[in-house]
Amino acid sequence: MRTDKIEEMTGRLQAGLATATRRGAAAAKIRLGRRERIGCVFESGRLKSADTRQGASYTVTVLAGGRRGVASGTDVGDLDEMIDRAVALAAVGSAAHFEAYPPPGEVEPVEKYSPRTVELPREKLIESCQQIVDALKQYDSDLFIEASGRRSESESLLVTTGGVCYTSRSTNWRIGAYAQRTEGTDMLFAGFGRSWNDLNELYDPDYIAARTIEDLRHGEKTTDPPRGDCVALLSPEILAMLLWAVEMGINGRNVAKGDSPLRGRLGEKVFDESITFLDDPHVPFAPGAAEIDGDGVPTRKTPIVTRGVLERFLYNLDSAGLAGAQPTGHDDCQPHCPELLGGTESHEEILAGIDDGIYLKQLLGFGQGNLINGDFSCNVALGYRVRNGQIVGRVKNTMAAGNVYELLARNVSLSRDRDPALRVPYARVEGLHVAAAQA
Repeated sequence: MRTDKIEEMTGRLQAGLATATRRGAAAAKIRLGRRERIGCVFESGRLKSADTRQGASYTVTVLAGGRRGVASGTDVGDLDEMIDRAVALAAVGSAAHFEAYPPPGEVEPVEKYSPRTVELPREKLIESCQQIVDALKQYDSDLFIEASGRRSESESLLVTTGGVCYTSRSTNWRIGAYAQRTEGTDMLFAGFGRSWNDLNELYDPDYIAARTIEDLRHGEKTTDPPRGDCVALLSPEILAMLLWAVEMGINGRNVAKGDSPLRGRLGEKVFDESITFLDDPHVPFAPGAAEIDGDGVPTRKTPIVTRGVLERFLYNLDSAGLAGAQPTGHDDCQPHCPELLGGTESHEEILAGIDDGIYLKQLLGFGQGNLINGDFSCNVALGYRVRNGQIVGRVKNTMAAGNVYELLARNVSLSRDRDPALRVPYARVEGLHVAAAQA
């Protein structure tokens, strides 16, 4: 990727800011991004495609007459036209709750770009996916198997009328697999994947295959699910899903509009004391790592919940103005790199302490509930019955329901082992409602 192309654009974008001001904008920002990606896809256990993609785009945002206008394009040659469009759209745009972009602040550098990832060739991605596919086929040759891998390199430039001029480069890779076993009307789904910015030990095709096979083995035998309110062990992936509701609750715009159930509860104990939840955008090579947000506000490590006590909401410039708060460096009012600290027991020890319950690995349709209030009701795509501390079989035709805030408010046990990419532990919760279709 030619970084000098981005650098060449600096003067052009800064000239665009001056144009926006002349055309009536009180404030403006322009963000330009370029990306190159290579990838491969396996379907039915065979290589289906291997492609290379490149793309570039920019977005102009202006404040004019107390309102916001936004226009986007892919050709910088059309920048003046996009500026005119953004200024025109501001006349009918949403009200802006701030008047100017801030001046440059002190920025803490964070590693996001890895030369090792840049050097990851397509052939290695194909080889890794084939390795996963072969391991799954060796376990069960009748499986329907999909696998994919990609590597990307991106760079961006942000300029604002506040004086921010910031360039950033990052890399990323992802590999993962999915397997389906069909026997009559019974279908079992299992899969796992990982993503990171640096090509380190997390890039492990053998682990991805082994993790998927472990789930398939546990699902070889089926059994009846528990019914009613029960104890549940949640995988890190499921717990991360539940945290989506919390992230919606701490979203400063939702708070300012009165949509968040957490509004007015800063300083209160709203979760079990085992819950310490934070955002750390300065984790080296984490996919969401960021030095500044999209408004040019520097990011920082932000405690959100400490031992169950709600400490902070997340604001961008606009929602902060709406709420009468200070911006926190979160242009979309969401965490950059959310993290939930772990407990003292391993997840195996927690599992061994469950007399009767359910172990959830995958849910289907989780985001379709009234998630902003924490309510969910969805199908269990992959889950196991637990008896006397042992997995005794896979549950079928089962639904799980509950309220995230209630599940995380009491008697929560978190494992000390966490998924290293998600940075989330396993969790034992009480009161998950389980229902099953009648056989």
